[in-house]
Amino acid sequence: MIRMRVLFVSSFFFLADLLTNIQGQRIGSSLKPLHYDLVLLPIISGGSPRLCGHVFIDFIPTKTTNLVTFHAVDITIIDVSVQHVNNNETIHQQTTNLNNERFLQLEDLCFSGLFVQISKSYQTIQEEPEREQITIVLKQILIKDHKYRIGFYYIGKVRDDSKGFFRANYKNDINSCCHQGWFGGTQMEATDARRVLPCLDEPGFKTTFDVILGHNTAMTALSNMPDISSRSMTTTRDWMWTSFSRSPLMPTYLLAMFVTDYEHLEKMYQIGDRSIKLRFWGRPDQLPNLKQSMAVTSDLLNYLETYVRQPFTLPKIDFITAPMQLNFEAMENWGLILFRENRLYYNEENDSEDDRFSLIQILAHELAHQFFGNLVTSDWWGDIWFNEGMSTLFEIELTEHAMPDDTFRSEAERLQSIRRAMKFEEERIDPLTVIRRVQTSEEAEQMFDALSYSKGGGLLLMLRNFVGHEVFRNAIVTYMERYQFQNANSLNFMEILNEIIHQDREFGRTMNVTKIMNSWTHQPSYPIVRCSRSSINGRIQLSQMPFPLLKSNSSQEKNALWWIPIAMTDGKQPDFSREGTYPRIWLSPERPTLDIPYHFPTASSKNEEEEDTWILVNGQFASYSRVLYDEYNWRLISNQLMLNHTVIPKVTRAQLIDDAFTLALAGYLDYQVVVDLIEYLTLVNDEFVRTTSLFHLKVIQERSRHNESLYHLFEEYTDRFKFERTDNGELMSNSDYDTNLVRFGDPLDGVGCLTHWRDGVCVPSSHAFISRSNGRYHYSRREKVRLAMVEHLERNWCAVMRHGGKVEWNWAWRASLCESWSSQRSKILSAMSCSQDRDNLKQLLSRVFSPTIEQDPHDTFTTIEKMLENHAARFMVLNFITTNWEILGRHFKRPGDNLKLLISAAKFLSTPNELNEMSQFISDLENKDKKLDRSITAGILESIRNNIRWAEKNLEQVYSVIEAQIITSRTKNSPANAKKTSNKL
Repeated sequence: MIRMRVLFVSSFFFLADLLTNIQGQRIGSSLKPLHYDLVLLPIISGGSPRLCGHVFIDFIPTKTTNLVTFHAVDITIIDVSVQHVNNNETIHQQTTNLNNERFLQLEDLCFSGLFVQISKSYQTIQEEPEREQITIVLKQILIKDHKYRIGFYYIGKVRDDSKGFFRANYKNDINSCCHQGWFGGTQMEATDARRVLPCLDEPGFKTTFDVILGHNTAMTALSNMPDISSRSMTTTRDWMWTSFSRSPLMPTYLLAMFVTDYEHLEKMYQIGDRSIKLRFWGRPDQLPNLKQSMAVTSDLLNYLETYVRQPFTLPKIDFITAPMQLNFEAMENWGLILFRENRLYYNEENDSEDDRFSLIQILAHELAHQFFGNLVTSDWWGDIWFNEGMSTLFEIELTEHAMPDDTFRSEAERLQSIRRAMKFEEERIDPLTVIRRVQTSEEAEQMFDALSYSKGGGLLLMLRNFVGHEVFRNAIVTYMERYQFQNANSLNFMEILNEIIHQDREFGRTMNVTKIMNSWTHQPSYPIVRCSRSSINGRIQLSQMPFPLLKSNSSQEKNALWWIPIAMTDGKQPDFSREGTYPRIWLSPERPTLDIPYHFPTASSKNEEEEDTWILVNGQFASYSRVLYDEYNWRLISNQLMLNHTVIPKVTRAQLIDDAFTLALAGYLDYQVVVDLIEYLTLVNDEFVRTTSLFHLKVIQERSRHNESLYHLFEEYTDRFKFERTDNGELMSNSDYDTNLVRFGDPLDGVGCLTHWRDGVCVPSSHAFISRSNGRYHYSRREKVRLAMVEHLERNWCAVMRHGGKVEWNWAWRASLCESWSSQRSKILSAMSCSQDRDNLKQLLSRVFSPTIEQDPHDTFTTIEKMLENHAARFMVLNFITTNWEILGRHFKRPGDNLKLLISAAKFLSTPNELNEMSQFISDLENKDKKLDRSITAGILESIRNNIRWAEKNLEQVYSVIEAQIITSRTKNSPANAKKTSNKL
């Protein structure tokens, strides 16, 4: 009777709990975790890698039940134990005895494959692979709000990708042909802690962790916290256990463990009576290249602590690179930050200032996460944009602080980040919002996209602009104080902003930050702001509409309206300062259109003066939007650029041109307006804006390649954009060119450059540089030319590869294999993809399958993506991708990389025949792989259809506009016209 009654109760609880949690992979709130006590023994070398572990999880059930559910993937449970603990008893004392039965069992399990079962506290273990969970039906009933400790002995997998606990082998000696060392470590974000231990693998479950790690004595063990003790293993020689101090409250995705024979450099960050140990780990030959990281980290950390008015709470931070190309740039594990290989290194001889900027930028992003994400953690993945966006915002602030003499790079990166997000939205067939519904691990992984990072950063930049920098900072300080060591979300931050604004600013009493930001985070796409001048009394009309997505029947997208802060300035008194980005007025869902008088700050009463003055909206990306002016205002802006382009800052000039090209591509603007806008680039040296323009011109040219006349016309047209004048408008002499080489990154001698300019580079000088190097892997010319080549290595080498021969190709090939060029390998390979020689391009593709070259998957991806931009290589590459689809999928390891390459290819396909071929290939793929993301494949095909529609509608107009511009230019530069001009002078 008693046994039957127990079984009946067990079945009842089991059914009831399953019925309350049948959606997605979330655990729910049935358990409240308190602490993890983890002992992990990874075997990472040899042919039989394995992971053996034991974990005690202290928890409180939130309801009376006889079953518990945890996340677990690729984990085999060997034994389960359950212990009831009195409520007044401390149940998570730190393990100090490293000689007890627990460790002996793990040593036997991992080294001999034997295990003596200790207890049988459960009836059954129910595995649910699709939900990535295990449910244990216990023999005893767990009472609501009582404390329990459950223990698991288990076996897991050591993986060869960057998920869960992974391993990599590497060469200790760069001259060795064989792998000498092994490296093991963890990557838990977003949902891969469940591959390392049974756990409640959700960011909302923050607990403390005790970690003990087993490893070979020749290796060092690292975890989030400092090590506190160690001892030799009882049953195995040359192996030991290392114990670490207890962590603060943190989610499972921040748990980190590494075993390595790396060496390290060390420095102390001292502030007041606090000391934080900073250690930088790498292979012995790479240690000198860690000095730049060491030099800036203390300053970056101090800036963050001062800004948020919170100390970094851990006693140390370790910085380590993985000897493999991870699927991500870096991971912000609390106190143990992981970087993709070479992302932490800086080689002063071969690396450029751009490389130094990138290094500091990545360091800054991960250090910002120590506060935004680690100290205060998002309560769920669907709102991860806030932490990623905040870290993106601060990475630019910190980099600007670390490189005060080169602030333009930070401004340019801010623009590029917002452009990346907008392009991401423009190219999608399925609309996505910043805040999304997340139920599965795949959906959690998908949250780490351009919307969370780049749009998130852009939205927070806009938010800071309209509430003011001081209010924004005060809100961050309050947010950190209120939610430290807890979970929070973006709504909590907006509520704090509302509190501060309503208290401190009279006009802020009517502002609802939450309502404003919801219009941006809960809607896809972004707004186009129309700005139309009236010929009467200087009035302008402002209105908004959503940018059209690639294809959407969504009524939400068609009816989308935003709260848009409108910052404005004009030609009478241009103001692009911080104050100039503050909104004068707002467009709102309730008032999407406004007709307002525009009073020029210093204008006279004469209407004709007002009519001749340009108006500029959204300077310095004050809001996350594009602006569409009337044609007359576009003409006034173009005239200003021709007269004196420096009146408008570089970033805003690039923003204007990016808006114009994008709006013309979408059908809202005539191409004559765009061509007029960029004409000033033929007169002045404005490299950053020129690069933005050529990016768009390249896309248009490739879409028109089946029109041979237009394709070649584009070549003549783009040749006009070369640096023939300084920013002051003076013609450069030979010495002027030589002086400006280093500043603008062009390897010129000042001889023959004006007539032999290609791809933004003086080709003869670049060829001469290669020839004089005689195959050596270092620069042999003057220091300024060396710096010039380094600073724009990919662009300069691209021109050399495009116009050079075998000598240049062989030199680049050898450099790409040379270890001393490892930090620049991706750039060199990308430059080699510019070659026009079919045999060279075939050789470049063959690296993927070469038995003598260990081609890195990340290098493969970037090289193929770059080759798709090359007309001479594109169809060879497409054939390569389609023929080797499955092999490439295994090579990349990162899901979706193959499809991303097809997306890149689709940008340049624009004929019905190309559409049919791609449709057939995708149809075959979908028949083979039922899990293929249909929204992505549909987007690829729709992108090609969109290109075809654009070509049918716009090619004739583009041809006539470009032709007229070239004819005008020929007339101006003709000898007869030059003679007339001379006579006038």
